[in-house]
Amino acid sequence: MLFCFFFVTLSAETFNILDMKRTLLLAWAVLLSVIAGVQTAMAQKVTLYSAGSKAYECDIALLDSIVFSEGQTIPDEEIVVTVDANDIADGEHWFEKIDETNFYIDDIKYTVQNGDLVVIGYNETFFKGEARIISKLKYHGRTMNVVGISDKAFEGCSRLTSVTIPNSVTSIGDSVFEDCGALLSVTIPEGVTSFGEFAFAYCSSLTSITIPNSVTSIGRSAFVKCTGLTSIIIPESVTSIGEWAFERCRGLISVAIGSGVTSIGSGAFDECSALTSVTIPNSVTSIGKDAFCECSGLTSINVETGNTAYDSRGNCNAIIETATNTLIVGCKNTIIPESVTSIGSYAFRACSSLTSITIPNSVTSIGRSAFVGCSSLTSITIPNSVTSVGDFAFSVCSSLTAVTIGSGVTNIGKSAFAGCSSLTSITIPNSVTSIGDEIFRNCSSLTFVTIGSGVTSISKSAFHDCSSLTSVTIPNSVTSIERSAFARCTSLTSVIIGSGVTSIGNYAFGECCDLTSVTIGSGVTSIGDQAFYSCSSLTSVTIPESVTSIGGFAFSGCTGLTSITIGSGVTSIGNWTFYNCSSLTYITIPNSVTSIGDAVFHDCSSLTSVTILNGVTSIGNSAFYNCSSLTSITIPNSVTSIDSYAFFGCSSLTSITIPESVTSINSYTFSDCTGLTSVTIPESVTNIHFHVFRGCCSLTDVYCFSENVPVTGIDSFENSSYSSATLHVPAGSVNAYKAVEPWNQFANIVAI
Repeated sequence: MLFCFFFVTLSAETFNILDMKRTLLLAWAVLLSVIAGVQTAMAQKVTLYSAGSKAYECDIALLDSIVFSEGQTIPDEEIVVTVDANDIADGEHWFEKIDETNFYIDDIKYTVQNGDLVVIGYNETFFKGEARIISKLKYHGRTMNVVGISDKAFEGCSRLTSVTIPNSVTSIGDSVFEDCGALLSVTIPEGVTSFGEFAFAYCSSLTSITIPNSVTSIGRSAFVKCTGLTSIIIPESVTSIGEWAFERCRGLISVAIGSGVTSIGSGAFDECSALTSVTIPNSVTSIGKDAFCECSGLTSINVETGNTAYDSRGNCNAIIETATNTLIVGCKNTIIPESVTSIGSYAFRACSSLTSITIPNSVTSIGRSAFVGCSSLTSITIPNSVTSVGDFAFSVCSSLTAVTIGSGVTNIGKSAFAGCSSLTSITIPNSVTSIGDEIFRNCSSLTFVTIGSGVTSISKSAFHDCSSLTSVTIPNSVTSIERSAFARCTSLTSVIIGSGVTSIGNYAFGECCDLTSVTIGSGVTSIGDQAFYSCSSLTSVTIPESVTSIGGFAFSGCTGLTSITIGSGVTSIGNWTFYNCSSLTYITIPNSVTSIGDAVFHDCSSLTSVTILNGVTSIGNSAFYNCSSLTSITIPNSVTSIDSYAFFGCSSLTSITIPESVTSINSYTFSDCTGLTSVTIPESVTNIHFHVFRGCCSLTDVYCFSENVPVTGIDSFENSSYSSATLHVPAGSVNAYKAVEPWNQFANIVAI
């Protein structure tokens, strides 16, 4: 009698998850095989375990040591769990009842829906990584099939490594496995008909997946950013590929699109940069915008013969919309056929391998972002047949050094050449009527630009950050220079603004720190906020009489500005207009001006004299704050209000006369005027607020013509020299002033 000893070695964790019954049956099968099956020395294999049509065999010579590695299991075609009356599951399974319709089975959460079960989550505390979804639950005399996995069931499960889905499941919901970064493999059964939105999104470790023939649609963003996927086969059963379905699958090298697909959604393969070729079957009737955007590795594009909606005529390596003759997808090997009339939006987007392209004379329009991010493209000629260049058309083509714009172009869209950092010169033809927003923004090498005589407006930020641009002449045809048009053109030294321009927008030439000369045309009526902000090299400016308003901060920070002539048409000077013009020495404000805004001359430390002509009615808050060189100023009788801090810190000011039109002196108006010796306050003033003359330590004489003592803050003369100064008041009011603080603190109170 032959005696054989067999040792089955199981790891501790594997033992916990294997069915004891299965282990005994396995051992029994081995023993029977030895007793009954090993009849001759020729018998080499024994069946260890059978599941349906599958048999698991082993060489008998190896049976003295069978090792199941950690995490390895023998798969079932279906997993059926039976729970007895005591809520105890059979075999290896663990069961926890939450309520009559919700259960945990092996750390996966199920719920009852319409008499069947749906997976709705997992036990976040105990779940270990392998999800083996059961197919049936026999519970208290009823049998329930598992038919679906609900939305977000395993979303963000960082420990999930593998999933086995039974054949009973027909639906996989939205975001079911979204952001399961450790998920390596998924078995999807034939019964599933669709994937929900974001079903496998951000599963970066997923390297392969087989889509069964039962699936008819792939949901929006179903596989977005599955960067480990290298190939995908879309079966013939699928009719639609959702928007952004495979977006940013940057490891995807090949894709086979089944002959049943009729629509490919927008951005379906966007940023699949490793994808080398694509074939569009003749079943496809709809391709959404950006479907193959930023597929920079594409070298071959083909539409199958017989497709009625699209073609690749002449093997041009492009997808052309047949009805409109619009090229919608191209690659580095594309040759644009003569029959094409337009280049569609995003057609060559981020085609980083494209070095040159010839646009034929048949083309009349170049769409939005058509060549955006083609970083190797060095030159482009836009033929005369083209009438419009779309927004962002050549944006961020960082190697583009030369551009020829045809004489048929009438409109150049927003940011069309923005970020073309190698572009050195550009001529805008006379046919162009408008220059779009940010059209040449960040063209840091652009040194020369010619603006055609047909241009009527220069839109916002058109040349923003063109740091090499040295000079610009704006033709008379232009009527407006919009916000930030030439902002931060740090090498710009001279600007000539044509007479047709009526407005200079906010920050139009802001921070053009090398700008030394500017000629403002005679048609300009308004200068916007910060128009010449921080143009620190600008030394002089003449504002023509046509200008009626100067915006806030318009010349703020022009530290080299020594003189400025304000035309007689100006009626208002905005807040902070000449703030920190530290070299400005003299200013005359014409009688057309009615108001001087807040902080207009704040920190103009070299300003020695100011002439304010009749017409000004108000002097704003901090208008001459810290004008430390200001020695004299005449305030005309037209002024009715002087706001707080108006002359704060004017330490060189020696005397001041308040006009009779003023009734109130606001707080801190002359505070810290340390050189002030004489002040004249008219009879009209009835109210003097707190700290008006605080810190006026050189004060010797104050003339107050009011017979009735003005309402005065007791600290109005705080830290001043009033205790040694003389107060001059009407003869009949001497005693009244002596009786009221702070006036009674003057050393001498005498009659005028």
